[in-house]
Amino acid sequence: MLNWQELIKNAPLGHKARNKRAANLLQDLLQGHTANSHGVAGASPELDQTANQGAWRFLDNKHLKLPALYQPVHAALQQSIAVGQRAYILHDVSVVDYSRHDRKEDLCIVGDGRGYGYELFSSFVLDCTGKPLGCLGSELRTMQGLLSWQTSEVLPFVDHLEQAERAVAAAALVLPGRELVHVADREFDDLQLLRRSKHSLFIIRAQHLNRKVWLGEQKLSLREATLKVALHQAGTVKRRQDFTTKEYELYQGETEVIFAGKSLRGVANKGQSPQTGEPLCVRVVVTELRREGEETLRWVLLTNLTDSISEVVKGYVSRWLVERLFFLEKVGFKLESWHQENGNRIARRLALVQLAAMVLYELLKLEPDEPMWELVQAIARLGGHKGKKKRRPLSPTALMRGLMRLWAALDALADVDGRTLKRWRSQLQELFGTRRDSRRRHGVL
Repeated sequence: MLNWQELIKNAPLGHKARNKRAANLLQDLLQGHTANSHGVAGASPELDQTANQGAWRFLDNKHLKLPALYQPVHAALQQSIAVGQRAYILHDVSVVDYSRHDRKEDLCIVGDGRGYGYELFSSFVLDCTGKPLGCLGSELRTMQGLLSWQTSEVLPFVDHLEQAERAVAAAALVLPGRELVHVADREFDDLQLLRRSKHSLFIIRAQHLNRKVWLGEQKLSLREATLKVALHQAGTVKRRQDFTTKEYELYQGETEVIFAGKSLRGVANKGQSPQTGEPLCVRVVVTELRREGEETLRWVLLTNLTDSISEVVKGYVSRWLVERLFFLEKVGFKLESWHQENGNRIARRLALVQLAAMVLYELLKLEPDEPMWELVQAIARLGGHKGKKKRRPLSPTALMRGLMRLWAALDALADVDGRTLKRWRSQLQELFGTRRDSRRRHGVL
């Protein structure tokens, strides 16, 4: 396990008091939180007004820069990924909706153009086996611009493609000597991005199937090129949809094309001229899920990996884990309920949340033969995990909820004896006209 206290202690926050406050806030985040100024819940040992003011000053400190706050995260990733090892970096964007918050100072229009909030671009790191490690960094788009983990300056927002380019370049500096594979969904299918990432490894789902490519001596659309790919049956897969699990036949194939056209980035919405570039050889992997009587599900993946088709598809499928990171931040850590009044404070608090999330991911990596494994399973059951063998593995959100319940229970037992708590429960049950044995629902810790 990583030594989180030591990592925070060595962070260049400018003063020992800030490092100590950051360590306390990390502990508070893992013990539960609310949407108030500093995010500490009832289970936290620091509930006095002095602690509240100290936390508020920490998040409002203009001398506290985001790159310094992310330094413990980067140090942890460097320890977790050895030089020469592979890591997958998943890039995606999520809307942080604060439409109901009328005190935020720098909200921008988000989503369908009718909501207000921030846009969160994150780069999420997995190890070579596909297990989550933590977030390399996040950029928060506000009315004034981007608050980035890469610089203390506010960056102008151009588009998400430029954010991805910047993240790819920064990842190589943070994790030098590692084999980094960048994974993104089809909104990042851009010829200029592919050209600028040619010295990096990538898996991107194709969106623009009408773009012209060269297949041997033929110039045709990417869609036409993929239709010429011979697909071979590669087994069956089960896919859960509409609360039912269905079995599909898996067909796969590949080809190689040359992208030699102009990049159209910014042409339609910004009036920019098409950008020329050198021809780029791209491997195209085609995957289909077929089931009689249903529409075929088809993926076209662009990559420069030399792995087998199944490994390329597996790398892309892992992309859903970045969605689970956003879910953890919004549901587990209540991101969209935070009461900080501007993006700077939210971005600083989010940096601490990324570190807290790494602690959860560390716990999720425990194996059954390790001493803490049974405890982690029990805490997850407190958070709602059913513990059934056929269900998904433990989620960080269930573990987060379990930790909140555990710390709240321990905090209550420190002030009130168990017999009194049981008596109070019985009295409340009679008052509300209900009887429910929580031990039967959640198991015994």
